[in-house]
Amino acid sequence: MGLYRFSLPVAAAIMMINASLLVQGCLEEERTALLHIQTSIDGPNHTASPLLSWGNDARCCGWAGVSCDNITGRVNEIDLFNVRGWFIDPSKGDWYLNATLFLPFQELNTLNLGWNGIAGCVANEGFERLSRLNKLEYLNLVLNNFNNSVLSSLKGLSSLKHLSLDSNRLNGSIDTKDFDSLSKLEELYLSRNEIQNFVTSTGFNY
Repeated sequence: MGLYRFSLPVAAAIMMINASLLVQGCLEEERTALLHIQTSIDGPNHTASPLLSWGNDARCCGWAGVSCDNITGRVNEIDLFNVRGWFIDPSKGDWYLNATLFLPFQELNTLNLGWNGIAGCVANEGFERLSRLNKLEYLNLVLNNFNNSVLSSLKGLSSLKHLSLDSNRLNGSIDTKDFDSLSKLEELYLSRNEIQNFVTSTGFNY
């Protein structure tokens, strides 16, 4: 009985130490995944890119644009806003994203991919692959080159609460049923596209 009373606080202390180390160093699988994202991005080598510093040390929770949960140590936010320098140099052209690279981040809450000239995803590697990330609530796709086809790939992201598609290439009529599966969605931004109207399943236009 005495051993039991002693071992419990010791175990708790060990868990706290491990958690502290984890927050500093991050999970190896997530560190590796971040490095794969780094190498997959077309044109990250402009001087302002935060990706230039990625990999300089093992503490990926401290890398620019990367945040981790204080308790679990797992990556919960990835900010890749304008990492390609596309706004600085539009001649870089379009980029096609491999969304599967984000699957290791099981506690990812926020993903910012804005201002990167993304025109779509690699075949069979679209946002639908991220349906397993059930903590993903914020997705920023502002200032890219997505067309209407992106809407169908987003249907599986049922945990989303905030979705921004401002300043893309959405056009014509948008069927509101494309958003029906996003049952938790609270904010949707679609301004500065070329959308003419919204069509519902009842046939009404808005």
